[in-house]
This record gives sequence, structure tokens and C-alpha cells, in this order.
Amino acid sequence: MEVRIEKTSETVYNLPMELIHIDDRISYIPATENPLSADVGIVEGDDAVWFFDVGSEDSVATFIENYDTGFNSKSERKKKFAVISHFHTDHTANLPRIHFDKIFLGKYTLKYLKIIQNSSELQAEYGSDTPTIQTNADFSFEDVCQIITEPIEVDDGIKLRIAEIPSSHTKGAVYLQAEKYTFLGDATFYGYKREKKFYNVQLLQQEIAALKEIDSVFFLLSHRRHFTKQKKAVVTLLEQIYNVRKPDATEIEIF
Repeated sequence: MEVRIEKTSETVYNLPMELIHIDDRISYIPATENPLSADVGIVEGDDAVWFFDVGSEDSVATFIENYDTGFNSKSERKKKFAVISHFHTDHTANLPRIHFDKIFLGKYTLKYLKIIQNSSELQAEYGSDTPTIQTNADFSFEDVCQIITEPIEVDDGIKLRIAEIPSSHTKGAVYLQAEKYTFLGDATFYGYKREKKFYNVQLLQQEIAALKEIDSVFFLLSHRRHFTKQKKAVVTLLEQIYNVRKPDATEIEIF
């Protein structure tokens, strides 16, 4: 069942992109296919604005870098924070182009982002079609990174939780829960091995258990036509996939 949520949209800064509001605090920039750029979540806290992923499209980088965070109750400008779901370029390529006060990410993602600052190394490791990354020369994003070693909980006018989650799609996947909404990025997607699409049986079992523990009503999944999904529907689908596993198999192939 598809859940319908009242949304409003707007164009911003005369950029070729759309900003969709889910409620007063939560909005997102939809994903694009050309170039491939992930959905970017935005959570308006009392003391900070939280971005979930940063995409790869130029207008998204411009939007985030110039985002007016506003001021908190002490008349201090709000901080600008990022939570990075995983290392894939469509979620991270803009990161070296944006000034953040703090970046929350997994250790595997940080390892990858160190490569991203050298485009020749990036293309050597991940292929010649990997986009060239233009970086700001006056800062290093590594200086503001915080590796997630255990769940982080913050009350910023809205209760937030940042934690890692098992995933067949990627190592070191991270989610951001904002009360009844949880940004999952690509965590529920299958993995790739050459031309094969698959779920790892053990990781899928662990992921289903972890998703059930998240106290949200809606999961927000990147690259989907309907970004907002009911938690129950997402968990049920993954359980159906898990239930077709073969005895003693370590993977479930997706056709």
C-alpha cells in the first residue's frame, strides 16, 4: 500500500531542481538519473540543519553550500551538519564542494572519501566513467568528520538518531531517524557482483531485524519513484525475499 503524504514543492535559487516539503521540518531534493544523483534529505533542527547525503548534481551542491540555515533561539547562526548514508558517488560526490560544521559517516565511507579528493585515484579504483570531482581548496572535509562507532542520539527540537545498519548493497550503511521518518538511502537495495544482483542471506536477516527496531512509521528510500514508504511495507517485502532463500545458500539472487 502506497502512503500518501501531503507535500508541497518549490524551486529554489533559480536552480534546475525541486525541493519537496514533507512537513514543517523535513524536506528533500529528489534524485536524478542524468547525472545519477541520490535524493538529499533535509531536517530543520532548532540548532542545526541536517542534510542526509549530498548527491552529485551541480545544482544540489550550490543549493546546500548557499543554504540559509537561519538562527537559533540564542540568535546564533545554526550549524550545518551532514549524515552520509554510504560511499557511492551518487550520494557523496558533492561532499568536497560544501562547507559543513560536522559530517557523520561510517569508517568505510571516510576511507572512500579520501580517495574522492584525487579523481585519478578514484577513476583507477572505480572506473573511467566516474565523474571528476571539483573540490574546495580552502578546507578539508576530513577535519570535520565524525566516524559513527555506536548510535548517536540528538534532541534538536526533533529527536534524531544516527546509526549503522547491515546492508547487502554496501558496507557501512548509515541511517538518519527523525522521529516518525527514517532516511535509509540505499540500505534496503540488493548488492551487485559483476552482472548478478543479490542479497546476502545473513546480512538481510540482520537488516530486517534492525529495521523492525527502528521506531518510525515511514522509511525514506533513495532513487524510488515514491520516496516515502510505509515501514511495514518495506519490512514485509524484505521478509518475502528472505523467505525464498534456498537451504544452505549464502545469497539470494534477484532476477
